[in-house]
Amino acid sequence: MVKVDSELVIRLRAVEGLTQDEFGRRIKVTGGMISEIERGMKQVSRKLAIRIVAEFGLTPESAQRLRELPA
Repeated sequence: MVKVDSELVIRLRAVEGLTQDEFGRRIKVTGGMISEIERGMKQVSRKLAIRIVAEFGLTPESAQRLRELPA
């Protein structure tokens, strides 16, 4: 399972070129929730992590590559 946390959400959203609202729509949550996740105010639930992995086709390898990108 890919570990999905705020850092990964920030980097994935940037690479995909999506706003918080656009990213949220793709995984069926609000842009406000994405903002809270990115600021560390909310944790990524297991259910949401599964949706993110499925929607964006993340693998452990692709997640690691995202984490290695410069901030």
